[in-house]
Amino acid sequence: MAIWAVEDTALQIAWGQLPAGLVTVAASVGAAEVARPVAIDHAGGPGVVDVKQLPPGTEVTVVVNWPGGRRELTATTLVPPPGEELGRLATISDLHLGSDHFGFLKQMREHGEEKEPFAFRSAEAAIGEAIDWGATRLIVKGDAAHHGRAEDFDMVGRLLDSFPGIPVNLLPGNHDVDFKGGAQLPDGVGSRQIRYVRTTDHLDLPGLRLVLGNTTIERHGIGTLRVVGSELLERAGSSDRPVLMAVHQQLQQHNTTRHWPPGIKGSEARPFLDQLGAVNRQALVTTGHTHRNRARRDGTTLLTEVGSTHHWPGVWAGYVIHEGGIRQVVRRIGAPSVVPWHEYSKNAVLTVWQRYAPGPLDQRCLAHTWPT
Repeated sequence: MAIWAVEDTALQIAWGQLPAGLVTVAASVGAAEVARPVAIDHAGGPGVVDVKQLPPGTEVTVVVNWPGGRRELTATTLVPPPGEELGRLATISDLHLGSDHFGFLKQMREHGEEKEPFAFRSAEAAIGEAIDWGATRLIVKGDAAHHGRAEDFDMVGRLLDSFPGIPVNLLPGNHDVDFKGGAQLPDGVGSRQIRYVRTTDHLDLPGLRLVLGNTTIERHGIGTLRVVGSELLERAGSSDRPVLMAVHQQLQQHNTTRHWPPGIKGSEARPFLDQLGAVNRQALVTTGHTHRNRARRDGTTLLTEVGSTHHWPGVWAGYVIHEGGIRQVVRRIGAPSVVPWHEYSKNAVLTVWQRYAPGPLDQRCLAHTWPT
């Protein structure tokens, strides 16, 4: 059991195994209760629960009680960046729709007879939860399809058709462009014919410019900035707003790959980040591809990697735009229909995956003030 996500006024708690029965959660600061206690009738096994209406920038003690047990946890809520909240958007990545397995040997499969595969149910739950959280735009950061097959792209369209009310930006990942069975990147998916970003694109939102880039190389896993790097820099530098830039592959610090899978080599990434910092000092670059959660800073630029909806830990990311900065929160997908699969899949790679993928809490959930 752990506090998985921290926001300015909320916490998300997740556990791998509790007995069936009433689970209660109470939050306090010192001796004072600061939120209405949460009570859920738990069916047993893994679970996720939110605690809301907390004070920002405050160390909070959370007490979880269940039949036969008790756990006390502490965390400090985020201090939001300066200024008013201007909007919210969400990202998901590495959906791998069309996949029915996971693991180093690709032998982990879901047991039971669900109507929809776990990859589809996980992505569907993530989008629904992001909308409930307040996201008014969704960015899919690549690998929506598992193997660039026509049937996989059809599944991507069917997923997005389930949420007709939210605008979607769709980026390709390396799996989208590995093109099995003679397929190719479709002109559009779903009834809205949502198009994959072929090169670059941008959209001006309140307080932010959203910049999108296709860093894939057809039938290769690695990414590149050679084709789109200059366009991305032009789109970032031609705005007087801060920039949230989304691409699929992570920008490596080195040419050699220090963690799998390989992304964009450091010899391309380092000069690009130097130039990005020169044309726009107020930038956050977020990627997928690695299926893990990490964050680092390069000069004034914040870079984040966000994990997959497909398997452990099963996450999506929310971004809150403020006048003076941006907040990122990486949240576990809490739907009871998929949490057991996510918990099972953490045993991949001889259980190393359960420690490698989540990343530190302060690299999943953070507040970033734009430099002036």
